[in-house]
Amino acid sequence: MKIIGPRFFTTRKNPGVTTTSLGRRENEMNETEARGKLLMQQHHEFSMYSHSYCRMPSELDAENNNKSASTSDDVDVDDVDIKTWKDQGVQCDPDPLLKENLALRKELENLKSESDKYTWSVKKITNDDVKTKFYTGLPSFAVFMWLFNFLRPKAERMRYWVGSNTEQDTDRQRTSKGSLELVDQMFAVLIRLKLGLFTSDIADRFHISESTFSKYFSTWISFLFYELKSLNPFPTRDIVNRTMPLSFKSKYSSVRVILDCTELFIQRPSSLVNQSLMFSNYKHHSTVKFLVGITPSGVISFVSEGWPGKISDRELTINSGILDLLEENDSVMADKGFTIRDLLEKKKCKLNIPPFRGPCPQFSPDEVFETQEIASLRIHVERSIGRVKNFHILDGVMPLTMQPLASKIFQVICWLTNFDVPLVNN
Repeated sequence: MKIIGPRFFTTRKNPGVTTTSLGRRENEMNETEARGKLLMQQHHEFSMYSHSYCRMPSELDAENNNKSASTSDDVDVDDVDIKTWKDQGVQCDPDPLLKENLALRKELENLKSESDKYTWSVKKITNDDVKTKFYTGLPSFAVFMWLFNFLRPKAERMRYWVGSNTEQDTDRQRTSKGSLELVDQMFAVLIRLKLGLFTSDIADRFHISESTFSKYFSTWISFLFYELKSLNPFPTRDIVNRTMPLSFKSKYSSVRVILDCTELFIQRPSSLVNQSLMFSNYKHHSTVKFLVGITPSGVISFVSEGWPGKISDRELTINSGILDLLEENDSVMADKGFTIRDLLEKKKCKLNIPPFRGPCPQFSPDEVFETQEIASLRIHVERSIGRVKNFHILDGVMPLTMQPLASKIFQVICWLTNFDVPLVNN
C-alpha cells in the first residue's frame, strides 16, 4: 500500500513586482476605502431618511458613547447641550412653514371668535344678570344655572317629542343627542317664551333646523311643566301664616289664597261648536281661560288648566279643584265676579269680596272703606298676572298649532315668575 504524504506548496516571488509598485497599490486601496467611507457617511447624513434608527454610527458617536458610559448617571438636564442641524442642500427650510402654520392657526382662532358672535349659546348671558332677565325672564344668571343644574339629571335621560310616533320608555334612557347642548336647549326655549320670537328666528340664531327646535320646544315645555309643578305645591296653612304680610294680619289674616281669572286670545277654530265654546263675551274673542291663585305674599300658588273662554268664574272655580285644597276656617279673596260664597260655606270657609251696593243708592262709608281696602290687597294678584303677561309668547293671538301646549305654556310661565323677587314686602 502506497502512502502519499502531505504536499507543500511554495509561492515563488515574482521578480517583476517591485517594492514601489506595492506601495502605490496599497495607497490606492486605502484611498478607495476612505472614499467609500466618505460617500457612505455623506449618504446617511444627507439622506431624506436621516433618522436616529438608520444613521450609521461614526467614530465620534462611539467615542461619545464610551464617554457617557464612563460618566455618572446623575446628569443635570440643563447641562446637556442639544444640537440640531439643517440640511440646507437637500431639505427645505422649516421656518417659513412654521410661520405659515402659526399664521393659519391664528386666523382660524379669529374666525372661530367671529363665528361665536353670530352663533347663539348660553355664553350670551353668562354672568350678565341684565341680559339673563331680558332673554329668559329669570332674575339672574345664578338662578338660571341653579334651575338648569336642578333639571339636568333628568334632562339627560328624557326622550324628545317627535309627534305621535314617540314611544314610551320605562327607564327613560336618552336614545339620541341633539345638536345643541342641554343648557343651550333650555336657553333657546326660554327665549321663545320670554321674547315670543318665531321658531324660524330662533332656529337661525342657534344654527339648527326649525323641526329640531320644534322638537326641543315641545319636549322642554312638557318637561318643565312636570318638574316646576313639583317645586310649587299649594302651600300649607302654616307656610302662609309665616309669610303673611303686615297689611293682611290686622283684618284678613285667614286669607289662604287670592283668586282671579285671565284669558289668552287664540285663533278661532273652524268648528262652529268650538267657536261657540271658545268665544268670550267679556273679551269678544275666542279665548282660553285660566284661574290663578296667589298667596298673600304674592307667590303664585295655584294655576288651573285652560278652559274654553265661555266658562264662568264660578264654573271654573268648581272644575279647577281649588276648593278641594282649602281647609276649615280658611278665607278666599276675590272680586265681585266670583259668586262662590255658598260653595265656600259648605267647606266652612269665608269669601272676602267688595260689598255690593244693593237697594241703597250709594255705599256707606264703611262699605267704601272696605271696598278700597280689599282692592288694595287684591291688586297683588293682578300684578302677579302682569308678570306672566310680560312673557311675549302670550302676546297677540295664539295659533291653533300651539293650542295643545297652551295650558302647559301658561303654567310653566307662572312657575317661572316665582323665581323673581317678591311682589309684596313685609
